[in-house]
Amino acid sequence: MNLNQGPTCTDAATSTISPRDLACVGPVFLDVLFTPFAQLPRLGEECHTESVALAVGGAANVARAAAALGMDVTLATELGDGPITQLVKPMLEADGVGLGASVTLEGWDVPCTAAIPHEGDRMFYTGGLASAPLATTKRVLSEQARHLTVSLEREDMPLLAGERERGTRIWADVGHDDSGAWDPTILRHLEQCYAFCPNDEEATRYTRTDCARDAARVLAERVELVVVSRGREGLVAIDSGRGEVLERPGFTVERANATGAGDTLVAALVTAIAAGRALGDALDFAQLVAAARVAGAAAQGMPPGREALSAFASQYGEKEQELVEETLDQLSSR
Repeated sequence: MNLNQGPTCTDAATSTISPRDLACVGPVFLDVLFTPFAQLPRLGEECHTESVALAVGGAANVARAAAALGMDVTLATELGDGPITQLVKPMLEADGVGLGASVTLEGWDVPCTAAIPHEGDRMFYTGGLASAPLATTKRVLSEQARHLTVSLEREDMPLLAGERERGTRIWADVGHDDSGAWDPTILRHLEQCYAFCPNDEEATRYTRTDCARDAARVLAERVELVVVSRGREGLVAIDSGRGEVLERPGFTVERANATGAGDTLVAALVTAIAAGRALGDALDFAQLVAAARVAGAAAQGMPPGREALSAFASQYGEKEQELVEETLDQLSSR
């Protein structure tokens, strides 16, 4: 397998299927997930963990988490024709994620990432060539959805305007800027979006503010809904359309593997809003689902579904368990 070949693109066939609940746009990776290390290896040293699992990460983290909660999900990503892609496709299908909005890149393969949790956080090492972000090359998806999640890019993103014209509600996040520039011009895309869900570092860096609350206020001038996650400290949210400003404390979990937690939170938030929950309840639900992911309520590398989530919520109390049941009942009864 040669990962240095230049890819060529073959578009997916246009679909006439009725709109999905959610389309998740962005690159995917085959994640190799290790259990937490007691210590990192020194040069030449080999360390062993209790177990290792394979999962599809990147934009698939949001798609898989939403599908586990009962959403009808399509993944708009770049898939290759190599052996890693051949592993990835059936894994996504088994998780209930559709691929009708994806495209195939000939002579290319999905990158592979080693995700190593350590001291309550995680680190990554990725091999393979990145593809061009789909949002910068496509104006509309071959499968339409009521909601869409995407990460902001520095380049123009014509897909956003096209999807907004189709009535799609766009949820954006943004990645860590390894260059250290944190260029705020990337926020120009928010004019096409309904919601923006950065973490506190991303929010404060891009807005040049000192705290999540101030960053949320600045961002609320650009987009209707802002949700800034602060890890264990919880969430800050502003709905500028309704004039709501809300804060929610985080959930404390004993076992901490943060891999996929942020994406799981976004997936759960979209799910709760799609189910018709008020913002406060949606924030509480999203934090509960993310905490369940961190705590390993489901199998390693797997997002929590209804059964695992309900069992996890019962550890906190009747109110939390009712929140889970009511939200997922409302989703299924639409």
